[in-house]
Amino acid sequence: MNTMLEPLLLPNQVDLSENDRRTAVAKLDRAVRKGTLTPPQAGDRQDLLLEARTRGDLHQVFDGMADALPPRGLTGALRAVSAVWLLTCVVQFVIWVVLAAFGHFDWPWWLWSDIGLGLVVAGVWWTNESYYRTTDVLVTQ
Repeated sequence: MNTMLEPLLLPNQVDLSENDRRTAVAKLDRAVRKGTLTPPQAGDRQDLLLEARTRGDLHQVFDGMADALPPRGLTGALRAVSAVWLLTCVVQFVIWVVLAAFGHFDWPWWLWSDIGLGLVVAGVWWTNESYYRTTDVLVTQ
């Protein structure tokens, strides 16, 4: 399912891109340089990374590494606000079309809330996405 809504509604099922893989390898290399992972541990994790197909698979790769992936609460919040935003968009648009069909055509008033909620979704998405773009990690053991 590769749709435009997948990153918003199913962020853990997004296919890994080459950039995601490069960033993950950089995180593992950085942890080795900091001495928080041994080279054999990093090698084992890189083997898991080679088998990973989705962003959700990265949870096994980065197990025990803080700030390597977005917190589950952030991912859940992204799904929730995206669903509310999409539902609000659809309901308000349908109401607007029904009112227009009965002669009450008015300017698209629904855009104000859709844009406002869309900005909230964009902020949460950007925060979630930033975890896949940075190489800074902490390792807790």
